[in-house]
Amino acid sequence: MPLPCPLPPIEPFQRLQVNDGLLITAQLWQQAHEYHRQRQNIHYQALNQAGIVWGLGVCLIPAPMDVAEKYRGQSWLEIQPGLAIDATGNPIIVPEPIAFRLVSPLPLEGVSTVYLTLRYVDPDQLQGQGDRRFVQETFRVDETVTPPVSGAIELCRIVLQAGQDIQLTRSPDAFAPSVNQPDLRYRSQAQVRPLNLVRVAQAIASTHPPDQTVAANLSYLLQSLEGLYPAMQGTAVETVVLQESARFDYDLLHLSYAHLQALTAVEKAFLQQFLETGAIVFVELSLQNANLTELCTVRQQLQSAIASLLSNQDVRDTQRELETELVAVDANINEQLAAIAVPLIDMVSDGTSSIDTIAPIGRDHLLHTRPFLFAQLPCLAFNPIYLFNWGGIVLSIGALSSAWGIDDALSLPRETIRSAQEMGINLLHFAWKRRQLTQLQQKVAIAARSS
Repeated sequence: MPLPCPLPPIEPFQRLQVNDGLLITAQLWQQAHEYHRQRQNIHYQALNQAGIVWGLGVCLIPAPMDVAEKYRGQSWLEIQPGLAIDATGNPIIVPEPIAFRLVSPLPLEGVSTVYLTLRYVDPDQLQGQGDRRFVQETFRVDETVTPPVSGAIELCRIVLQAGQDIQLTRSPDAFAPSVNQPDLRYRSQAQVRPLNLVRVAQAIASTHPPDQTVAANLSYLLQSLEGLYPAMQGTAVETVVLQESARFDYDLLHLSYAHLQALTAVEKAFLQQFLETGAIVFVELSLQNANLTELCTVRQQLQSAIASLLSNQDVRDTQRELETELVAVDANINEQLAAIAVPLIDMVSDGTSSIDTIAPIGRDHLLHTRPFLFAQLPCLAFNPIYLFNWGGIVLSIGALSSAWGIDDALSLPRETIRSAQEMGINLLHFAWKRRQLTQLQQKVAIAARSS
């Protein structure tokens, strides 16, 4: 999914104040109409994002008969009629098919990518329109070797390979075009603007390499937003080393517990600066690495045994023994959780307040309620996920992210993936909301549109 178009600048409108005796000039009339155009455009920009509404297909055609012989060859495309809306809300209407010839030079070696784009053209900016009573809004087809910038609508892209001539062919598989074949997979569709744009990154210690599996699972989670919660959209996952060059414009940083333990004092200081922006640091530790797998298994067995004895009055003594043993196991689990939480508590505690290191998140916490409602937290391989929150830190005991994507063995049930993704979306929503509320209380500079 493409990123939302930039929001319109914060700039008040000026409209014509009409009074009796006002002399209407061409300039005033133009300004009056420009006001209505701006109102229409800002409405679209604020609530929608640019893209193709319908049509504007791209197909291969032979060279037109009226072109010179030297311009013939397999480099001709035809842009089909259709409608698009650009990033500033201008409609782009292509009323009839347009023949277009690719002219980009082939790379000297390897491959290069050519982008075919559509751009709105304001007739007021064209020469020779001054004496006409009506002018037609028009467009321009561009061929570039750089990705489209704001205002341009991508129609297709083509990967060209080094050689003597461009020999375009049609791909037999629209989902896997090869070189010299039009690729229409990256076209943007005009649609409602997402309410939330969440930025996610994987934070790593300078001494440890990034975990590619975690990065892939984060990408799977962001990919699920389109189907599960389209009101939110995410940017591409990045990798961040906590140092002076690190940016602090992320809503959520994923940090494994192993990387947390490997952070230097300087890196921890940068992590605390990040927390001050209102964002979330999501720390994960698997049950196995937390040495809790066996205890959790015993706890589950005890709970099952107790549940099976509840209706039997003849085994009350056995039930009490099991409940006593369950209390002991819970105490052991809580003791280990408290030890795990110590370095995280140190990062958010100001030394003046006491923080309960093992209290789970409450039933009304956003991680439980928004946008998906959870009573019980997801289970992975029949083991529960433990979630804790202290300020800007969320700790997951149990590798929640491992169920956001497809595992190598393809063994995860659909229900497990869906439940984990919905909890992950709750996490993204919590991170976005916390940072938003924090940023709204800070002084920001507003850049006015340049005249």
